[in-house]
Amino acid sequence: MSSKEILKVIRKIKDLPTLPRTILKITEAINNPKSSADDLAVIISNDQVQTARLLKLVNSSFYGFPQRISTVTTAIVLLGFDAIRNLLLTSSVFDLFSNNKTKKISRMETQWDHSFGCALGAKIIGDFLRHEKIEELFVAGLLHDIGKIVEMNFLPDDFRKVDSMVKDQDILFITAEESVLGYTHAEVGKLLAERWNLPPILINIIAHHHNPGLAGAFSQEAGIVHLSDILCRALNMGSGGDNKMPSLNGEAWESLQLELSAIEPIMEKMEREFEDIRLFMSR
Repeated sequence: MSSKEILKVIRKIKDLPTLPRTILKITEAINNPKSSADDLAVIISNDQVQTARLLKLVNSSFYGFPQRISTVTTAIVLLGFDAIRNLLLTSSVFDLFSNNKTKKISRMETQWDHSFGCALGAKIIGDFLRHEKIEELFVAGLLHDIGKIVEMNFLPDDFRKVDSMVKDQDILFITAEESVLGYTHAEVGKLLAERWNLPPILINIIAHHHNPGLAGAFSQEAGIVHLSDILCRALNMGSGGDNKMPSLNGEAWESLQLELSAIEPIMEKMEREFEDIRLFMSR
């Protein structure tokens, strides 16, 4: 199925949520080189929900600052513009889909747990590699399977068909999607990310987390999320929709230049911090 045809599918979803206006304003401000921390603080402070959310997140054990952060401006100075945008974007997306009524609440929870684990793993791998965009990796990990969440909530009939094939034939979710639908969650996620005007790095990772080499300038970052996805499955963190272990992309592995000896400590740290990351996103 072509991108145009997939876009038609997305457009048929009348209730597909849009990002809060404040998030869009924050993105515009961050893209403006003349914006200051005070400018950004004014935008956030005018939205009580986003203010409360930011202060809750910045004071969580995920960051572990020794003193309580009580102002938006302080949070911005400590974390930086990109981190603030990514934190509020992440929690807003989680809220958008978690508030959607569905008969498959438990399925949603296991899918989000998988996404939490992938976000955490991407952050840990990024730390290990001394990557400069740790927050971007975290958000990319959380949103890598957003297309599955869209299918589950807004294309339930299609999702059930894929789910049935996965169970009947014991195959990868993406393989069943290609067979039943002619498109995949990665393609749906990419189009949603574009519709939301997310940064190119996030769009490319969402689109190519199964094939990192296709992510162009962001192939290494896509490789990080790809590896994290596999490690999450190995650790049984939530569910990616099937019981199969995807093959590790050789090109992605080479691009990361990790030693095999690094995998065990990375997985151990993921296990230790998994519950914290779930609480970090709880409301």
